[in-house]
Amino acid sequence: MRISRRVVVDVLLLVLVNTMWAAQYAAYKTATARMGPVTVSTWTFLIAALTLLPFLARERGRPSSGSSSQPNASDQGAGQSPSKLGNLADFFVLAILGLVPAPALLAWGTDRSTASNAALIYLTIPIVTALLASVMVHERMTAVRWASLVVALAGVLILSDFDWRHLGLASGKYAFANVLILLACASSSFYNVFCKKLLSRFTPFEVLVYGYLCAVIASVPLLIWVEPFRWSDVQAYNAATWIALLVLSVVSWGLAMVLWMYLLTRLDVSQASVSVYLLPFLGVLISSVTLRERITSTMILGGAVTLVGTILVTSTETTSGS
Repeated sequence: MRISRRVVVDVLLLVLVNTMWAAQYAAYKTATARMGPVTVSTWTFLIAALTLLPFLARERGRPSSGSSSQPNASDQGAGQSPSKLGNLADFFVLAILGLVPAPALLAWGTDRSTASNAALIYLTIPIVTALLASVMVHERMTAVRWASLVVALAGVLILSDFDWRHLGLASGKYAFANVLILLACASSSFYNVFCKKLLSRFTPFEVLVYGYLCAVIASVPLLIWVEPFRWSDVQAYNAATWIALLVLSVVSWGLAMVLWMYLLTRLDVSQASVSVYLLPFLGVLISSVTLRERITSTMILGGAVTLVGTILVTSTETTSGS
């Protein structure tokens, strides 16, 4: 199997993106100590949109180049306006189904279920993404792609060392909470696939900024109904809270998502989503550095197997649009 320079770049970028995403776990834990999950998400989307807005303005002001012999998604998206009724509706669909529900449902479900249940259900994201991609954007799930999913999933199971005796996926006690977590995973998968669809008409910066702004607007009713906003609460945020929000918005939902959108213009979403299985391993590495947690040989083996699955699907197939 020959590994090209493009494959090396794609794999390294996937690892980098997932490393930046892995930072959100500690950040969410810190931020939710002072505010509810809907408030955290709203602040995150707002700050992320404001962070990326100057880049979008610079992109919109740059004259388009017609010299490229191979138009990409960014070229196709140039000149599209989100103010057109159909485009605006698409961004609100992205926000209402793909952005707003995922963090709120995940926080709600995890709080009422067990950590093991949540972690195991979270592993369905690449599988649900692959199924949605085959229906919504007509990506073909080949034997190699299914094999890479199985390999990567095996790596995560080795890494996670689940206590299977105490899992309660089918338990009536946790049934409702587990459904909430599964819906959160489906929401995340929908976001990935629908973004791929929008990238045929918009640039990555447009998809992110317009989607985040629509998510902020869509979150307002929830803030009024579930978590009433009070300025006194904002004044009570400490430095750790604001740092956590900056990590979430600038790193995990900002720079990481820009790279992710770029990768979606190079890879099928079902290929790229396999890399999500790197998150637990990278989270362990970050915890070992920041919290001095111990890394075992089993964790290293699980991370290596997961990385092999990512390399397998990236190096042996081209995208459906290639």
